[in-house]
Amino acid sequence: MRMIQPHSGAGKGFYFIPEIGEEVLVGFEGNNAQNPYVLESQYNGSESSGYNSDGNDQKVIHTRSGTKIAFNDSEGSILIEDPSGNTWQMDGQGNISVNAPKNFTLNAGENITFTAGKNINSSAAVNMSESAGVDKIITVGAILNTNVGGDHMLNVTGDFMEHIEGNLESHTAKERQESSVKGIQVSSDDVINKHSKKEVQNNSAEKTKSH
Repeated sequence: MRMIQPHSGAGKGFYFIPEIGEEVLVGFEGNNAQNPYVLESQYNGSESSGYNSDGNDQKVIHTRSGTKIAFNDSEGSILIEDPSGNTWQMDGQGNISVNAPKNFTLNAGENITFTAGKNINSSAAVNMSESAGVDKIITVGAILNTNVGGDHMLNVTGDFMEHIEGNLESHTAKERQESSVKGIQVSSDDVINKHSKKEVQNNSAEKTKSH
C-alpha cells in the first residue's frame, strides 16, 4: 500500500513507514476501495508519544529501537542519541557535548584542525599515543606542562632539535643516563659548570684530550 511522504523519488526521499499495528489514516484513490493509500499515521488515546508539553516545545523523531533526534524550542537545544548511550547534545547556550560509552573515532582524508579561544584539555585513564609520519611541531606561547603517571618514551627516526629562548632546566629524582652510538658534544659561549655532592668520574677507553 502506498503512503504519502513529504518527499519521494527514485533512490531518495523521506522514508518513514508506520509499524505493523499502528493506527493510520487511509484514503482511496478515486473513491475506489480497491485503491487505498496511507495519508498519515496518528496517535490515539492508548498510544501517545510522551513528548507533549504545554508550550508544544518538543519536536522529536524517535524510532522503534530508541534512536532519537529531539528539538527543544524552550531551550533551543538539539539532542541526538542511540540506545547504547551515544549522545550528541547542543544545549542552545553555545555548548556541544559528545559522549561515547566505548570508542570515538575521527578520520579525515586530509587535515584535522582544532582551534580553541582559550584552553584545550586532553586526558586518558590509561595510555595516550601520538604519531606523525613526517614532522611534529609544538608551539607554546607561555607554559607547556606534561604530566605522565607512568613511563614517557619519545622515539624520533630523524633529527631531534630543541630551540629555547629562555632557560632549560631538567630535574630527575633518580639516575640520569645519556648514551650515543656516535659522539656527544657539549658547547657553550660562556662557562660550563658541573657540580656533584660526591665524585665526578670521567672514563674513557682511550686517551682523554682537554683543550
